[in-house]
Amino acid sequence: MRELINYLATWPEDGRFQSHTIQKISGGANNILYKVCGDEGDLAVKFTLRDGRNRARREFQALQAIQAHGLGIAPKPILLDESSYAQPVVVQSWLAGEVTAVPPQTDADWHKLVQHHVSLRQTRPENTPVKLAMGVVNFNGLADGLAQMQQQCAQIPPEAQPAALKELMQWANELPDDLPPAPLALCRVDANTLNFVRRAGAWASVDWENSGWGDPAFEMADLITHPAYLDVPQARWAWVAEKYGEMCGEETAVSRIKIYTSLMLIWWVARLVRALYEIPRGLDERLVPRDPNWQQQAEQKLAIYTTRAFTAIKAP
Repeated sequence: MRELINYLATWPEDGRFQSHTIQKISGGANNILYKVCGDEGDLAVKFTLRDGRNRARREFQALQAIQAHGLGIAPKPILLDESSYAQPVVVQSWLAGEVTAVPPQTDADWHKLVQHHVSLRQTRPENTPVKLAMGVVNFNGLADGLAQMQQQCAQIPPEAQPAALKELMQWANELPDDLPPAPLALCRVDANTLNFVRRAGAWASVDWENSGWGDPAFEMADLITHPAYLDVPQARWAWVAEKYGEMCGEETAVSRIKIYTSLMLIWWVARLVRALYEIPRGLDERLVPRDPNWQQQAEQKLAIYTTRAFTAIKAP
């Protein structure tokens, strides 16, 4: 294993190493991922960006927590090394199944996606032997959500903040604080379609580097507002929220999802404004080069999120 990781740490292209077949997997922005095939089974070897999120550790510990509960919806953790290489590395089993950028197309597949998140609710601090951090982005109550939104805005000089963002933040800051924190559970904190492995039974998922404790109902708001699902009809999201509330049996789940969705739309406006400010100034490090058209794409998304945020805050 150590010789294999030493070789992969040089970031080779596709090929072979001893008896293993090596395939470099594209798609991630903050990691370098390899699929390693050998007689003893297939592995995923992931080198992560080194930053304050402790990405490799978060991923490894989340997989340990899921394994402790016997959920069978994520890879098995095998090795974590945060100090031997330029980038932290986490090794895990490779999950077979279909991976696609296309959102679910049928009620049955949407049900499997919601069920995947509902199953994580049984992984809680009081019954899990693994120590986890709070999720990187999770609004566990209104005050927490506002703090995370303000954190995004604090990275943008006032003169670089558009009037629309300031208006949306004013609305959020004037909301009554009547949303108490919910009991914590494990949250994925990344709803990207490419992270879900579609199988005949329960769907599984990969890429847990932002995961941690949080309000599980927030996961549906994260799903609803994620850029990978911008083309999903709005009527589907009402179905998703209702189905989630029904499946988890939480009385306030639907109302929590609604307010979190409004706040996350504003969060995305702030995040995109921040990206458009920081990236040209070299302030947003990544391991993988950006698409040459990143600025046009970010501006297009910003227009969509701004429109949807204003629609959400004006809805009854």
